[in-house]
Amino acid sequence: MVIARLGEHRYYFTTTTTSSALVYRELQRYIAQWRLDCGIVNLTGAMAAMNLAGPRSREILSRVSEMVLDEFGFPYHGAREGTIAGAAVRVLRVGFVGELGFEIHVPAESAVHVWDALLAVGAGAGLIPFGVEAQRLLRLEKGHIIIGQDTDGLTTPLEAALDWTCKMDKPFFVGQRSLRAMQARPIKQKLTGFVLPTAYSGPSPSECHLVIREGKIAGRVTSVAYSPTLKHIIGLAMLAPELAAAGTHFQIRVEGGTMLEAEAVAEPFYDPRGERQRPTLAQLHARKRPQEAV
Repeated sequence: MVIARLGEHRYYFTTTTTSSALVYRELQRYIAQWRLDCGIVNLTGAMAAMNLAGPRSREILSRVSEMVLDEFGFPYHGAREGTIAGAAVRVLRVGFVGELGFEIHVPAESAVHVWDALLAVGAGAGLIPFGVEAQRLLRLEKGHIIIGQDTDGLTTPLEAALDWTCKMDKPFFVGQRSLRAMQARPIKQKLTGFVLPTAYSGPSPSECHLVIREGKIAGRVTSVAYSPTLKHIIGLAMLAPELAAAGTHFQIRVEGGTMLEAEAVAEPFYDPRGERQRPTLAQLHARKRPQEAV
């Protein structure tokens, strides 16, 4: 989910479509339970969203919008309100697919108009629609997890390598007390990236195929795919902690009982410094100096 602050007391809260009703219900419960002085409006049925991503996405968007889109005016993780092809929009600078991208939220009645306008101005730049399967592969290359696939109802942030999202020095957040108790105990599993050898050309493991060590289950594959960019099979697996260190080799049992050797690796698999989504500080200064000289 992404939460954007649009004003001093005004926020735009997005979540995965399949969980929107659950999240809305839980937020209402917390407001009542804690007697918060705020209100929420469920816009799920009133808004549409699309993701414009790729190295030329800023160039294409600038042809149909008057919004300031450069790195200084609209930085990574920024949020802006404006217009695209005359339609009111909210645009979030986020990047689930690992490339420069803009998540565009628009009133549902204007969605087709904005979609058609983007396709029209982007046709000469090679703009084409991409679907969920392409998105799933691109996010895997970046090591972005899917809640409910790479995790389950018992997975903790400590096991999913998401402990960086938990600011434990806050006075309070939901689940904080439980996390403190978990921090005092060794974890039993850890989500990590893995690769198969580049030269491997056999059948790919599937999600939920088991990791076997000394005849016993030591983990499971949660996401896996062949990456055309990296030229080999990559994936995520929930492993026994001693198998999760980068460079550790382990075996995956696939269909027919065949055992494949995989290697745990650090993530992300692709563009580890995130330079495709946002420039480095040196690149920003290099771009700014000529403007200042003028």
